[in-house]
Amino acid sequence: MVLDLAFGRGLYDWFGAHERVYKIVRWISCVGRENYLRRLAIAALAARPGNTILDLACGAGFNLPYLRECVGPAGKILALDYSEGMLATARKKAEKCGWTNIEFLQADAAQIDLEPNCLDGAICSFGLSAMPGELAAVQRVAKAMKSGARFVAFDAKLFTGWGRIINPINQPLFKYATNWNYSKDTIASLRSVFNLLEVEEYNSGCNYIAVGRK
Repeated sequence: MVLDLAFGRGLYDWFGAHERVYKIVRWISCVGRENYLRRLAIAALAARPGNTILDLACGAGFNLPYLRECVGPAGKILALDYSEGMLATARKKAEKCGWTNIEFLQADAAQIDLEPNCLDGAICSFGLSAMPGELAAVQRVAKAMKSGARFVAFDAKLFTGWGRIINPINQPLFKYATNWNYSKDTIASLRSVFNLLEVEEYNSGCNYIAVGRK
């Protein structure tokens, strides 16, 4: 199954204008534990005041308040997404809160060109599994990371425990609802880039937080 970039962009542009609907999708994807897991993922980033952090596939900016707490006003957040609709929603949130240290970038993550050693860390929430060319994206981000920096992926996959009985329902549902490619192994892609990779699974295996270190 090949993910379609144009379909995904159109889908997430629509979600950007219908954030309440997207919140329901995320609630289902995290079995109601999104905020808890998102905080765990951002804590695993170990970002500090003054750091420069990339929010890869930033969506409507759900990570931004937490990342802003970590890097402070002296730090910088690069918020990248291929959906202008999602970026527009994220920009509105930043403007409303008066955050001036966030740079918004619209681009295909597999084609991004970042300066070497410019990132103190990077996080991607529910992006790799819905992103065509996720391996190329991770490789490009890794080249831009400083030595010792962390790449954190917070994402979804098929259930491996008790929830396996609903995998046949999840597969087509989230394929069309989120552009999710359940057949690809995003953890294997991360492991091919980062020799040091720690993975924790949650919610009967349907969510994971992976931390790669450069």
